[in-house]
Amino acid sequence: MRTIGEKFRQLFPALLIVVVLATGGGAFAAGADNVSFKDVGNHWAKSVIEWAAVNGIANGFDDGMFRPNLKISEREFLALVLRAFPEYEVPEQKAGEPWHVRYYAAAKRLNWPVVDMEAKREYTRGDAARIIAAAHGKLLTVDEAVRYLLDNGLAKGKTSATPEGFGAGDPLTRAEALTFIFNVKHAGTSANQGGTGGAAETAARNTDFALRGIVIGDGEQAVLAALGEPDRREPSEAGYTWLVYNADYADFAQIGVSGGRVAALFSSAGVWAQPDGVKPGASLQTAAGHAGISLETLKEYEVYTYEKNGLRITLYLDLLTSTVEGLLVEQDGKGSGGTRASAPREELARAYERQLLDLTNVFRLKHGLNELAWHDMAAKAARLHSEDMAERGYFDHVSPEGANPWDRMASAGIGDYRAYGENIAAGYRNAFEAHTGWVNSSGHRKNLLHERFESLGVGVKHNPDSEYGWYYTQNFYTPR
Repeated sequence: MRTIGEKFRQLFPALLIVVVLATGGGAFAAGADNVSFKDVGNHWAKSVIEWAAVNGIANGFDDGMFRPNLKISEREFLALVLRAFPEYEVPEQKAGEPWHVRYYAAAKRLNWPVVDMEAKREYTRGDAARIIAAAHGKLLTVDEAVRYLLDNGLAKGKTSATPEGFGAGDPLTRAEALTFIFNVKHAGTSANQGGTGGAAETAARNTDFALRGIVIGDGEQAVLAALGEPDRREPSEAGYTWLVYNADYADFAQIGVSGGRVAALFSSAGVWAQPDGVKPGASLQTAAGHAGISLETLKEYEVYTYEKNGLRITLYLDLLTSTVEGLLVEQDGKGSGGTRASAPREELARAYERQLLDLTNVFRLKHGLNELAWHDMAAKAARLHSEDMAERGYFDHVSPEGANPWDRMASAGIGDYRAYGENIAAGYRNAFEAHTGWVNSSGHRKNLLHERFESLGVGVKHNPDSEYGWYYTQNFYTPR
């Protein structure tokens, strides 16, 4: 079994901001871990450097400088990678042993292509590309590794997103090293616990998990015969089509179909059948047992993915109640973690908007609250704000010109209301992850579960050239 996950403390800790307004007035609440260095104020990798410092991956120097353009050695790059992925086991440093020896021991166990333990030559971008590819089970040449990074969106190159523009022979700098690592974690691509791994074979039909009687490998016609026509058909970032059933949120289900067969199942409602009781509402202890990890380890994650019996299982966790919030089960090899989208980004954005309404309503139902209705004008305001943030490169409830949520609602045609709230998020790969981030933030959770809200509009925008890629805005609304 291979386990991977995303630790919540590494998922943009300062990027979730909430505003809760009961009667048209209120206060913004924000949390941030601020780290600053004297020499990165205008550096192109400023946000990545600060992210790495906040998460204990890289440090600055005693004089308050970071030196982002300083060349880095192989031993230093290995240390950064292994700190960023603590699921790798690095042995303890022995008394009198040079600091880097334990990192090479871990790399050797993982079968990574290290070349320069004695630091006798310049370490290049191409060398780093080979390490990153090996961490994903690919033992490749420099040229092959560069192509792998470019094809999987893990690098953009120095001058262009081509092998020639990558600069494989150029020395690797501290800023570039951290950017590679950030891209891996940002893309959510899974790390392999060895350098020769491959995709596991899967059975045609797997009955370990059943969602409303549907299992992985069932035919699409069998789904339609059992559940009827879906309420929506939507694209996914993994390339399959979601059949969305949301007429009754108590039975909410998304069935992913590819090539005429079921390749994925998702629901945050308690409509799963699973022999070990792994489903929404289950305890973290139950989930940890099925995943084969300790409860303490699972509690370090908001989203945890593992593979078992030919299935890729993703747990979306509610750490505030110590329960499973949602569950995604995919045919191994069909996962959304590192698969490039086959649908246009605008189509995905519209799908994520409606999915966030569904996820919010299921969450409210589980807490005994009313269902929220979709509100077109609130969605317009939300979409315009996500688009503005994505296109102009900022992340805030207030625009650079000072326009606030109330201004945007008024511009969308909503001038009077009894209650209004806004959630924003950035950097999450899909609606499932954005919702989970909000669920685990007490301020955002208050908006999701505010008893006075009646309507919701959601706006999502993707800009591949922006800092965080995906931007999400939720506008909650109750008319006066």
